[in-house]
Amino acid sequence: MKTAITARLAYICAAAIVLHGCDKEPTGQVVAVVNGEEITQQELNAEIAELPNPPAGDKKAVQRQMLQQIINRRLMAQVAKEDGLDRDPLYIIRERRLKEELLVSMYGKRTADTVRVPEAAAVKKFIADNPGRFAQRTAYMVDQISFDMPADQKILKDLEAARSLADVEATLKQKAITYQKGKNSIDSGVVPAAVMKQILALPDGEPFIIPAQGKVIVSVIVGRQPVPVSDQDAGPMAAQVMRAENLGAVLKKRIDEARAKANITYQAGLEPPAAKAPAKAPAKAATPGS
Repeated sequence: MKTAITARLAYICAAAIVLHGCDKEPTGQVVAVVNGEEITQQELNAEIAELPNPPAGDKKAVQRQMLQQIINRRLMAQVAKEDGLDRDPLYIIRERRLKEELLVSMYGKRTADTVRVPEAAAVKKFIADNPGRFAQRTAYMVDQISFDMPADQKILKDLEAARSLADVEATLKQKAITYQKGKNSIDSGVVPAAVMKQILALPDGEPFIIPAQGKVIVSVIVGRQPVPVSDQDAGPMAAQVMRAENLGAVLKKRIDEARAKANITYQAGLEPPAAKAPAKAPAKAATPGS
């Protein structure tokens, strides 16, 4: 009997909470209530502010339209919760990732606001030190072969002996590796200067390797087209690049500091590889950021 009474009391309390939620009124900063869940003016304003092209016209009409979109999304989210999707392991994993990405994005934006605009003298020096990005900017046409990163890294070592794309094809065929051929272009304005210098130092027609996002891309320069940046555009562009690089340096410093303080343990076999000693001579394979 006591158990039944306890259960009944719990039910009554739960019902009271639901009824209390339903009694919420959309007043003040609350613009709508959806099954007891409030939607605030701040949420509505943020939704409108994040539109790629905020609609012009009657402000109230825009607010009404956006509010209905929020309500529809909130209703569908409530339906999904009723079906138990908020307890699905995949949902929990994705929710955590999205929260982390949002925090990282907001932290990056806040940190970017603290990075000062470089002085005119520094911008001028940056332009002079990086002609490939500005006055001598060039688009290099390339023939390419791409394939998935092989499990056996020895294959990449074997490709270092190639002196043409034909040699690369022959090696890949011999190793029974599927590949694709195509054409592309490389912009000296976006490739790191050290990598571009390494590429241009190769003999004409000799291929170079750039790993990218799980792929191996082997390229040969077959043409070039100058695309210089005007003096008028170079200044603002250089300042933007410098701020981005300074921001990257600040964020790298912060994450290095956090990693140094962190207690990180790995399952056997998943720990990062040990740092390699610097090579005595530069390898032929070009790696972005090197």
